[in-house]
Amino acid sequence: MLVLSLVLGDLFDFLDFLDLDFLGGDFSPAPVFFTAMGAFGGGGLLGINAFGMGAGGSLLTGLASAVLLGGLAALLFAALRRQEAGEGFITEQLIGARGRCTLALGPNKTGRVLITHSGMTRSFSATSDSMIAAGAEVVVTDTVGNALTVAPATTPSAQS
Repeated sequence: MLVLSLVLGDLFDFLDFLDLDFLGGDFSPAPVFFTAMGAFGGGGLLGINAFGMGAGGSLLTGLASAVLLGGLAALLFAALRRQEAGEGFITEQLIGARGRCTLALGPNKTGRVLITHSGMTRSFSATSDSMIAAGAEVVVTDTVGNALTVAPATTPSAQS
C-alpha cells in the first residue's frame, strides 16, 4: 500500500481526512498512514515469531512499531516539506522593474534582458516598440507569459 500510495498518489486522496497539520503539515498523510500500517504488521510478526509472544504481546509490539515508524515517517516528510523551494515570483511582479538589455531587441525582434528581483537575477526574453542596444538600461512595461515588454529607461536608477 505504501508503494502504491507513492506511485499512484491521487488514488488515496480519500485519506485527506487524516491531515492534522502535524509538524507544519500540508503533506499527504497516506505515506505516513501506510508506513504505520506496515510497521504494525511487521511488529506483530516480530512479536510472535522472533520473541515468542502471544496475541496480546504481539499486538503491543505491533502498536509500538506503528507509532515509532509512523512518527519517524511523519518527521521525515515534514523535514522534506521544509526543504521545498517556496514560491519565487510571477512575471507580473516585474512591471516597473529596471534591468539591463543583454541581447539587442526592438520591434519584431526578440532580445534578452537581465532583471534583478527579490534577490534573484534572471534572464528573460523581451520585446520593445523601439530599438534597444545591448547594455542599455530598460524598464519593464508589460508581461506576456514569461516574456517581457520593455522600454528604454529614461532616467538613471540607483544601483539595485
